[in-house]
Amino acid sequence: MSSDRRKSAADRTGPSAAFGSARSPRVTRGQIIDSVVGAPPASVSPDVVAENPENPRREFDEQYLDSLARNMREVGQIQTATVMTRLAFLVAHPEHQDAVPAGLEYVVIDGHCRLKAARRAGIDLRITVDDSSAGTREDLLAAALSANHFRKDLTPIEEAEAIEALVAFHGSAAAVVTVLGGTVNDSWISTRRALLKLPDPIQERVAAKEVPIAIARKAGRLPAEEQTSFVEKKMAEREAEQARKPKAVRGRAAAALKRDQSLAASGAADTLVAPEGDAASAPQSVPEPRVETPALDRSEVLVDWADADAVVATILQRSPGSTIQKIAQGLLDAL
Repeated sequence: MSSDRRKSAADRTGPSAAFGSARSPRVTRGQIIDSVVGAPPASVSPDVVAENPENPRREFDEQYLDSLARNMREVGQIQTATVMTRLAFLVAHPEHQDAVPAGLEYVVIDGHCRLKAARRAGIDLRITVDDSSAGTREDLLAAALSANHFRKDLTPIEEAEAIEALVAFHGSAAAVVTVLGGTVNDSWISTRRALLKLPDPIQERVAAKEVPIAIARKAGRLPAEEQTSFVEKKMAEREAEQARKPKAVRGRAAAALKRDQSLAASGAADTLVAPEGDAASAPQSVPEPRVETPALDRSEVLVDWADADAVVATILQRSPGSTIQKIAQGLLDAL
């Protein structure tokens, strides 16, 4: 992680929109985008390369593919295959979202036979990455930040660096909100940008999800000399609060608890039934009116509200999109 993040975005990323001409040798705008979109490798496993749904060829010569596979395995791949990153391909061809699975990283543009042969030969595929048809690298970066299926793989620090690069390119945070099409708001952008004011060790802990965004954001708005101590204090308070909370019952313990409660309920019911033969001598009693109560939702009990990932998963599972947006905005406003 670079030590010059405290400089302005323009100083770090360079004043030019042309990534190749950025002047800083340490952190260029291209390097920032490479950290988000990915720096192109020279070769990859063919298993991470999707076949192009735009390819007009549907039939392939099996004997030729076998021969090519043997040659590539014994001699090597002479000519690289041209590919696009999955992000760039879907920016250029959004209609093929379902045809390119999320687990794949590239889409072949030129070299379909080489791709098939590499799979048969069990060797890596040498590639040349060309994303130029998808637009500028800012277009790719904006797409990565605006699409949830790409953004979920980014750390908060990577998101912050990407936002800074877009702010430097477009001139203001408001312009970036417009470019991203309303998928983020001013509050989200300010939260991420505040993270870059933190010292590198704290940023690394944020990226590793060891320090919550809410704590990091507040620390980023403090003077530099107070940031680390603030984070340590808040983390200590958070750990103490979690230690005081009763642990959620899960797994076998939860099953045993449910079984014990069921047995206790059935035992209580048995005491109301007189043994056979003693019906005449048994005291007659009128049971109290039964009040129907809604069944207890066990999953609700088992949610660990101190576990951020568990809380997020529960909200995503149980709440509609509009409610989730209101929850997120309310939390941001409260921080």
